[in-house]
Amino acid sequence: MNRYRPGQRYLAEFLGTFALVFAGCGAAISNGVFGGVVSHVGVALTFGFVVAVMIYALGPISAAHFNPAVTVGFAVARRFPSKHVPAYVLAQSSGALLASTLHGLLYGLESARSAQFGATIPAVAWGSAVGFEVILTFFLMLVIMAVATDARAPAGVAGVAIGLTVALCALFGGPCTGASMNPARSLAPALFAQGTALQSLPLYLVAPPIGAVLAALTYELLRDSNAHAQSAPADLA
Repeated sequence: MNRYRPGQRYLAEFLGTFALVFAGCGAAISNGVFGGVVSHVGVALTFGFVVAVMIYALGPISAAHFNPAVTVGFAVARRFPSKHVPAYVLAQSSGALLASTLHGLLYGLESARSAQFGATIPAVAWGSAVGFEVILTFFLMLVIMAVATDARAPAGVAGVAIGLTVALCALFGGPCTGASMNPARSLAPALFAQGTALQSLPLYLVAPPIGAVLAALTYELLRDSNAHAQSAPADLA
């Protein structure tokens, strides 16, 4: 019997993705508005920290995807029921959009736009940007598969492992592409920032799911046995 109702899981995804974008993109906006006071390192750590704490807070309810690419990767690897994918993606995108809406209200539209609403914009050629986003998301999803779909993973390790991976990827990949790894994280700021951010959006809608699917399938190849495999959430067949 499932422990949580679908609506509870969708709400958890909404709240978790809201927190991710509100804190992470908020750090990027603050950094731009207040003269670099947060710093690139600070922005990267903010994304890692918010992912970690939201995993501990909401992971037991929804498995803490907070990312359409992760949801699609789980579904392709048969570790998440496909029938829930549209609702998860809608919840994630809605949470991200609410966060960017509040950024416009709280910082003021002019200030938020001056910092591109924390949008991801590639600083390298498009081909290189695609490569970076695919590889960064591959790293992230590989770790997620290991700690979320393998029952042998130590209890309580998911938040630390995934949060550190997000921060690591953002630290070295952020200057190149913004290290999105998450279509919802890029969608909301781009819709508000418009301009170059919106023009670059297709890159961030396509590359992360490719990386996530490749990582999910790779981890399935690495499993030595299906006996310890589980879904994410574990109580969903």
